[in-house]
Amino acid sequence: MRAEHPVPPLPPYLYEPPLVNFSPIEKQARAEGHAYRYLRIGQLCDQFPKIDADWKGKRLPAFHFPDPNFSGFVVDDKSLNRRHVLEICPFRAWSLVLHHQADYSLVTAYNLGLMANLAYSTIVQEQKKKFPKVKIDATTLRGGAEEFLFRQCLDLSRTPLMVDSKGYRLPAVVVDVPFDERYTTAVMLDTTDDDLDRSGVDIPRLDIENTQLFYFINKKEVVVAWRGTQEPTDWLTDFQYRPRPADGGNTKSDAPWLAAAGKVHDGFLKAFQVVKKLFPKDFKEIGTQVGRGKKLFVCGHSLGGALALIHSAEQQERKPVLYTYGMPRTFTKKAVESLDQVPHFRHVNNADTITSVPPEAELDNILYDALGPLGDDLGYIWSVPELLASKILRFGDPYWHHGKLAMNYRADLHAAVPYTGSAARGSKDGLGAPRHTQLLKPLSPSNFIFVVPSLGAEANKKAEDAQKELVKTLTTASLNEYFPKHTNPERSTKSTNPFEHSMIDGYLPFLHNSLLELCAPQQTPRRIELREQFKTTLENQHIPSPERARTQAFLELEKLLPSKALPVTQQLAGGDEALLRFAREREIAEMVETMAPRLFGAVSSVPHADPVREPS
Repeated sequence: MRAEHPVPPLPPYLYEPPLVNFSPIEKQARAEGHAYRYLRIGQLCDQFPKIDADWKGKRLPAFHFPDPNFSGFVVDDKSLNRRHVLEICPFRAWSLVLHHQADYSLVTAYNLGLMANLAYSTIVQEQKKKFPKVKIDATTLRGGAEEFLFRQCLDLSRTPLMVDSKGYRLPAVVVDVPFDERYTTAVMLDTTDDDLDRSGVDIPRLDIENTQLFYFINKKEVVVAWRGTQEPTDWLTDFQYRPRPADGGNTKSDAPWLAAAGKVHDGFLKAFQVVKKLFPKDFKEIGTQVGRGKKLFVCGHSLGGALALIHSAEQQERKPVLYTYGMPRTFTKKAVESLDQVPHFRHVNNADTITSVPPEAELDNILYDALGPLGDDLGYIWSVPELLASKILRFGDPYWHHGKLAMNYRADLHAAVPYTGSAARGSKDGLGAPRHTQLLKPLSPSNFIFVVPSLGAEANKKAEDAQKELVKTLTTASLNEYFPKHTNPERSTKSTNPFEHSMIDGYLPFLHNSLLELCAPQQTPRRIELREQFKTTLENQHIPSPERARTQAFLELEKLLPSKALPVTQQLAGGDEALLRFAREREIAEMVETMAPRLFGAVSSVPHADPVREPS
């Protein structure tokens, strides 16, 4: 790559000559009195070239072929009889850094998070509806998947940006690859497309029909990004929580085989089947490409995460790697246990409501089968309200979460102080009660801690001498206590928060900022300052010992990110340069991580036989 640094300051999209005196080769040439010129491959062509069999159409990539007339370049008479140094831009393209492995990768999580958010793009569909008689060139519409993959990933002058409809511009982590390893296929699939042929496709009522995804392919990889277009409130109260057999049996439809045992969420399975019915050729193409040895990555946010898991279960023999964000429970216990071989990292943004539904319980009962067409609705009504009002959550074959947790955990600290009110209030001993009750008062500030428990388990197995002090608080027992498998960990707040569900406002900020801090800590000063304030507060002598121990363990777990979740990228050819490009100074560096306010003066009671003291 032509650079002293990974990328120069960004010029506009004009494909003009590069900035002067940026290349070290240019500096050397001019210092020795030679003429210098930087050229792209198209400026050396005198006619339309034959690129490869996958290149279709008469339009060439604008960055590499800035002159459609193939005019070459002119040397004036003053430049004759001297040496000319020609530096030629490599004929290469950008490719997302994705690691096909069973261990967690922060870069993979971030890049697939960008793709999961890009699945929400509707700019192409909006333009088609606005101008129905005009042929839309999707590669020119900023913010669409096609523009990202077919324009930005072919422009070596800058790092590709995921452009969100809210105005966010987040850089991807990319490496340059030979041009024939570029992305050659990118297809957006939308079940609500007006041009879609629905003849012969039977879609029962109540099926989740509004689903969108896109897939893209290069020489080595296939990536599928799922998005459920319905709002969370539409299916939070959906009456289709009923689980169906995951082995494809006992159903009236041609359900796929997903697991040897257990069940799958009925509504999500139907949504998946709707997409497959409407786009059979595309799913066949995905299967064909993966069957040729290409690595399969699947991702999705919210309902899209559930569909991504179902898709991965269907393709489990082809070894997909799955990353999801804010997904609901999808399979029951027995099915989850039989899908243990599917690598899956499930991201949770603190108290995101969607990650807590459906309830962690058995939702299959006789009313579903006994009441005919009303069975789904009335069976749901009988199961869920009684279940939510009870403490009986684990019995039979309950809904479980699949995958390993990666959580943006909000840590709140409290000081235990003596209760100064009436000793008799709330005491079974009345006026004779000793004053041993204490209250928990919130301390400021709270802090987000990014925890990936599987990194702690790995560190315990492979701890070197330098790490033993780091992981001594992360025993297998403590990890299992803090992060029980197949469910959400205990949070600092008992209530969930639907406002923490957004991909662009909730999940991408903590992934982006965590990666940016590891690559360029000078660009995340607020994040570092807040953590140091939090650590100072943690020294308060009145914090209950269990809360202190839990918080310290989480902070230690977060310290494993640079040594466990980043080296696989750093060791990749071009990986260090990719991280430098991502971390370059830009207008928006540290994203805002929204933390819901809490009432600072609020108190809660906690009984203690003795005042809380620091252990000696």
